[in-house]
Amino acid sequence: MQVGSREIKTRFSQYLKRVKEGETITITVRSVPVARLVPLNSPVPEGIVGLIEAGLVSWSGGKPKGLSSPVKAQDTKTLADLVAEDRR
Repeated sequence: MQVGSREIKTRFSQYLKRVKEGETITITVRSVPVARLVPLNSPVPEGIVGLIEAGLVSWSGGKPKGLSSPVKAQDTKTLADLVAEDRR
């Protein structure tokens, strides 16, 4: 989320609460990012924060649920056989 410097000054406690809940806030001056408020104990790995802010991934804050059903392999070969075949 991006917030202007005037807005952050006016409603700082509200934005601080959002940061405490795990949200990252980018502070802008005339639409130019100048600072970032991040939670100290962020559950989001540092490398993922940029992806979330860019809108490339989304995260609800919980653990991944995984696939609803396991994926079945179509080939009966072992992984070692596939790697050896690929190296030929």
